[in-house]
Amino acid sequence: MVDTDKQGLQFEGSRTKSVNESVIREMTREALAAGAINLSQGIPDEDETPKRVKEAAQQAIVSNSQYTITWGLPELRQQISEKYYDWKGVQYDSETEVTITCGTSEAVMSALLAFCGDGDKVLYFEPTYESYIPAINFAGAEGVPLDITEDLMLDAEELQNAAEDASLLILNTPQNPTGKVFSRTELEIIADVAADENLIVVTDEIYEHIVFDSDYVSPVEVGDLADRTIVCTGLSKTYSVTGWRVGIALAPEPLSRELRKIHDYTSICAPTPFQVAGVEAYSLPEEYYSELSDSYRERRELLYDGLCDVGLNPVKPDGAYYMMVRYNTDDDDVAFAKKLIQRAGVATVPGSSFYTDGSADWIRFTFSRNEETLTQAVNQLADHRWW
Repeated sequence: MVDTDKQGLQFEGSRTKSVNESVIREMTREALAAGAINLSQGIPDEDETPKRVKEAAQQAIVSNSQYTITWGLPELRQQISEKYYDWKGVQYDSETEVTITCGTSEAVMSALLAFCGDGDKVLYFEPTYESYIPAINFAGAEGVPLDITEDLMLDAEELQNAAEDASLLILNTPQNPTGKVFSRTELEIIADVAADENLIVVTDEIYEHIVFDSDYVSPVEVGDLADRTIVCTGLSKTYSVTGWRVGIALAPEPLSRELRKIHDYTSICAPTPFQVAGVEAYSLPEEYYSELSDSYRERRELLYDGLCDVGLNPVKPDGAYYMMVRYNTDDDDVAFAKKLIQRAGVATVPGSSFYTDGSADWIRFTFSRNEETLTQAVNQLADHRWW
């Protein structure tokens, strides 16, 4: 229903009414406008992308400019099926259980739209990646946050109680923004609760190859979670191609079948040349992944030590490339983040964007940039410190 008045169009019942634009992307725009170092959005530097993967994309633009099959390039799906069997020990049929999406975010959104509706409750651990909250709203469902800020530990009793009325659980591991890697013990608890309450589980594992101090266990390697889980991942973070928008949804055929209906009518297919380049990406040798993790570990240490030296209080992450940081002023998180841009020329993300109720007393840095950029950012913080 649409009403008009002197102020212009008024929309009632809009799906966007309770949703704001992304704070992360807003902070990137503010960084660009101010000429600040962007440590807000997880954007790697251009030279992070493997040369042969970029060359494959360039060559594909000449010869592969049309639609692929809606579910994705067959050779890419086959390669992904083989890789994930090697990595996770779960066999996904490339024809019916592997879907190439327009980024991991589309995979998550398609899953929520396929399996949630009015009145359904969706569990997630907070702080949480900001996109999940509006995605739940768009699906017409109700979000149920489980706060793990204090010690970054899953509370089994709280999860069990919340799951009694829920239909779906979103799990991000390694987690954005905290860098938490859920342990096998925690995943076993989730597996038991999901089985008891018949939950569908949506896992965002886009940072699965960026893990530092603990062994990464995929949820589908635990219990019977593979039978009820949609794995959402993609090329963006592992191969430093965040702008290519090639995501992946892996799921048992009954779940895949429903998710594909949403994907079909919203995206048709992911960009074809970048799917072709994905075949090259998944052919990289295994040492590529250990070198990737080692590189980000070094940058994690650089940023962590630097932030400690300038009087901030960072939490060292176990995975992904983000760092939660406490500060010592009376400013709220938005005001502090904006002062960092204005006074120090460094952009971060206010912590409140990762909570349903919008309250937090910390900010998030990314260390996805190269060491030179991170060093420069720390030096600017030291030179313009006011806290």
